[in-house]
Amino acid sequence: MILKSYLVEQNISLIDKYFINLIYGENIGMKDDIKDQIKFYFKNHDKIILTQDEILKKKSILHEQVENTSLFSSKKIILINEVTDKIKDIIYDVGQKPKEDLKIFLFAQNLEKKSTLRKDFEKENTQGIIACYQDNERTLGEYTRRKLENYSGVTQQMINFLTKNCNLDRKTLSNEIDKIKCLFIDKKINPDKLPELLNNNNNLDFNSIRDACLSADKVHLNENLGNIVLQNENAYFYLSILSNRIEKLINLNNELKKEKNIEKAIDRMKPPIFWKDKPKFIRQIGKWNSEKLEQARKILFDAEIQLKINTNLNNNILIKNLIVDLYQKASSTS
Repeated sequence: MILKSYLVEQNISLIDKYFINLIYGENIGMKDDIKDQIKFYFKNHDKIILTQDEILKKKSILHEQVENTSLFSSKKIILINEVTDKIKDIIYDVGQKPKEDLKIFLFAQNLEKKSTLRKDFEKENTQGIIACYQDNERTLGEYTRRKLENYSGVTQQMINFLTKNCNLDRKTLSNEIDKIKCLFIDKKINPDKLPELLNNNNNLDFNSIRDACLSADKVHLNENLGNIVLQNENAYFYLSILSNRIEKLINLNNELKKEKNIEKAIDRMKPPIFWKDKPKFIRQIGKWNSEKLEQARKILFDAEIQLKINTNLNNNILIKNLIVDLYQKASSTS
């Protein structure tokens, strides 16, 4: 059963009627928001977090978690990250025996229409599926108002500044809103302090690093890395910039397989690619094939995990190592 993401965000209880829910798409920030809502809504449940790789390595692990009961709680939720069609048969088997005291949530990257996992969930009335597509200025504006609804000083000009400053990325916007909440603890926002707080110039500089890295442009990459000062607290923002470009290159690669013409493939992209950015995409797609792009996805996923589990880690070192890894992958022939 297809569920609209904006309706789920407004009323997370919509997912409660389904034993298994699949949440997929390129909007990392939206998926994280829905995941946080799920954890809060089911706060009295035991929480089990798995990855697809863990399940594929030991196929009995999911069945064991489904059947096992806790001494402390009779209710449980299982969250499975980074799922693909590879897990379809295992999920199908588990889905044949729904349990009232258990809910399962699957989180995936962007799944194409031909994905068998996606097709199964879309046609199955007993399972929920939520597509998390990229935001636009309107949806991010509404998101900002909702997050800052109890704050004074929120103007349309300020909202426009925030949405443009985050490059239309919800994950980045969420991090920026967290900064605002930390600074203006009296809930009275002074717009004059925002440009300094959000550090827009560094945002633009990192785009240059991203483009040089993914184009395998060693000269400009070294030059840009030498000129920028990475902010430790902006690690998730940098990660989002890199992840969004990889996802766009994956979509462009898929379009190129259909069109066999790079200009036409770029013109078919949704959301559209700004004309000034077309040369950058052409250079980058020339360095990345399907296999390398999937490897880049894995590199970025591993980096995000490291950020989350190692709170004492120097984020700047992690981001620089990530950039080097992606550059080496872009430079490689396989």
